[in-house]
Amino acid sequence: MKFLSPTEVPMTTPQARRITRELTPEEQDRLRRCREQIASELPDLVERDRMRKEAREEVTLSGELRRSVHESPLPLSAIAERAAISPLALDEFLTGERTLRSDVLDRLACILGYALQPKE
Repeated sequence: MKFLSPTEVPMTTPQARRITRELTPEEQDRLRRCREQIASELPDLVERDRMRKEAREEVTLSGELRRSVHESPLPLSAIAERAAISPLALDEFLTGERTLRSDVLDRLACILGYALQPKE
Protein backbone atom coordinates (compact mmCIF):
# COMPACT_ATOMS: atom_id res chain seq x y z
CA MET A 1 0.00 0.00 0.00
CA LYS A 2 1.34 3.37 -1.00
CA PHE A 3 0.52 6.47 1.00
CA LEU A 4 0.07 9.70 -0.95
CA SER A 5 1.50 12.97 0.27
CA PRO A 6 -0.92 15.89 0.58
CA THR A 7 0.35 17.30 -2.71
CA GLU A 8 -0.38 14.01 -4.47
CA VAL A 9 -3.95 13.62 -3.19
CA PRO A 10 -6.35 14.57 -5.97
CA MET A 11 -8.51 17.50 -4.92
CA THR A 12 -12.12 17.18 -5.86
CA THR A 13 -14.74 19.76 -5.20
CA PRO A 14 -17.91 18.20 -3.92
CA GLN A 15 -20.88 19.14 -6.02
CA ALA A 16 -23.90 20.44 -4.18
CA ARG A 17 -27.02 18.46 -4.80
CA ARG A 18 -30.05 20.54 -5.58
CA ILE A 19 -33.21 19.11 -4.16
CA THR A 20 -36.39 20.51 -5.61
CA ARG A 21 -39.99 19.97 -4.71
CA GLU A 22 -43.30 21.64 -5.27
CA LEU A 23 -44.09 24.42 -2.82
CA THR A 24 -47.16 24.06 -0.68
CA PRO A 25 -49.91 26.65 -1.21
CA GLU A 26 -48.86 28.32 2.07
CA GLU A 27 -45.23 28.50 0.94
CA GLN A 28 -46.27 29.88 -2.45
CA ASP A 29 -48.34 32.57 -0.74
CA ARG A 30 -45.47 33.48 1.59
CA LEU A 31 -43.05 33.64 -1.35
CA ARG A 32 -45.47 35.87 -3.27
CA ARG A 33 -45.84 38.23 -0.28
CA CYS A 34 -42.06 38.39 0.24
CA ARG A 35 -41.50 39.21 -3.42
CA GLU A 36 -44.16 41.94 -3.30
CA GLN A 37 -42.57 43.43 -0.18
CA ILE A 38 -39.12 43.42 -1.77
CA ALA A 39 -40.49 45.02 -4.95
CA SER A 40 -42.20 47.76 -2.93
CA GLU A 41 -39.13 48.51 -0.76
CA LEU A 42 -36.44 48.32 -3.44
CA PRO A 43 -36.96 51.76 -5.06
CA ASP A 44 -36.67 53.47 -1.66
CA LEU A 45 -33.52 51.52 -0.81
CA VAL A 46 -31.94 52.41 -4.15
CA GLU A 47 -32.79 56.10 -3.63
CA ARG A 48 -31.40 56.12 -0.07
CA ASP A 49 -28.19 54.51 -1.33
CA ARG A 50 -27.88 57.21 -4.00
CA MET A 51 -28.43 59.92 -1.39
CA ARG A 52 -25.87 58.31 0.95
CA LYS A 53 -23.24 58.23 -1.81
CA GLU A 54 -23.96 61.83 -2.82
CA ALA A 55 -23.78 63.08 0.78
CA ARG A 56 -20.54 61.19 1.38
CA GLU A 57 -18.89 62.94 -1.58
CA GLU A 58 -19.58 66.46 -0.24
CA VAL A 59 -16.41 68.51 0.17
CA THR A 60 -17.47 69.70 3.61
CA LEU A 61 -16.84 68.86 7.24
CA SER A 62 -20.03 66.81 7.21
CA GLY A 63 -18.89 64.95 4.10
CA GLU A 64 -15.56 64.15 5.77
CA LEU A 65 -17.34 62.83 8.85
CA ARG A 66 -19.68 60.75 6.68
CA ARG A 67 -16.72 59.19 4.87
CA SER A 68 -15.09 58.42 8.21
CA VAL A 69 -18.26 56.79 9.53
CA HIS A 70 -18.40 54.57 6.44
CA GLU A 71 -14.72 53.64 6.80
CA SER A 72 -14.95 52.98 10.54
CA PRO A 73 -14.73 49.40 11.77
CA LEU A 74 -17.39 50.25 14.35
CA PRO A 75 -20.99 49.29 13.61
CA LEU A 76 -23.33 52.23 13.01
CA SER A 77 -25.31 51.36 16.14
CA ALA A 78 -22.15 51.67 18.28
CA ILE A 79 -21.19 55.00 16.70
CA ALA A 80 -24.70 56.33 17.29
CA GLU A 81 -24.69 55.14 20.91
CA ARG A 82 -21.28 56.71 21.61
CA ALA A 83 -22.42 59.98 19.99
CA ALA A 84 -25.60 59.89 22.11
CA ILE A 85 -27.92 60.01 19.10
CA SER A 86 -30.37 57.51 17.71
CA PRO A 87 -29.33 55.16 14.90
CA LEU A 88 -32.08 56.78 12.80
CA ALA A 89 -30.56 60.24 13.34
CA LEU A 90 -27.15 58.91 12.28
CA ASP A 91 -28.65 57.26 9.20
CA GLU A 92 -30.44 60.47 8.23
CA PHE A 93 -27.17 62.39 8.67
CA LEU A 94 -25.40 59.87 6.42
CA THR A 95 -28.01 60.32 3.69
CA GLY A 96 -27.94 64.11 4.01
CA GLU A 97 -31.56 64.26 5.14
CA ARG A 98 -30.63 66.01 8.38
CA THR A 99 -27.85 67.97 9.94
CA LEU A 100 -26.44 67.43 13.39
CA ARG A 101 -25.91 69.97 16.15
CA SER A 102 -22.33 71.14 16.65
CA ASP A 103 -21.95 69.26 19.96
CA VAL A 104 -22.97 66.02 18.22
CA LEU A 105 -20.52 66.73 15.38
CA ASP A 106 -17.79 67.25 18.00
CA ARG A 107 -18.59 63.91 19.67
CA LEU A 108 -18.73 62.18 16.29
CA ALA A 109 -15.33 63.64 15.34
CA CYS A 110 -13.80 62.42 18.60
CA ILE A 111 -15.29 58.94 18.17
CA LEU A 112 -13.81 58.74 14.68
CA GLY A 113 -10.33 59.81 15.87
CA TYR A 114 -10.23 63.47 14.87
CA ALA A 115 -8.48 65.89 17.18
CA LEU A 116 -9.58 69.53 17.07
CA GLN A 117 -6.80 72.02 17.68
CA PRO A 118 -6.90 75.80 17.68
CA LYS A 119 -5.09 77.46 14.81
CA GLU A 120 -1.86 79.14 15.91
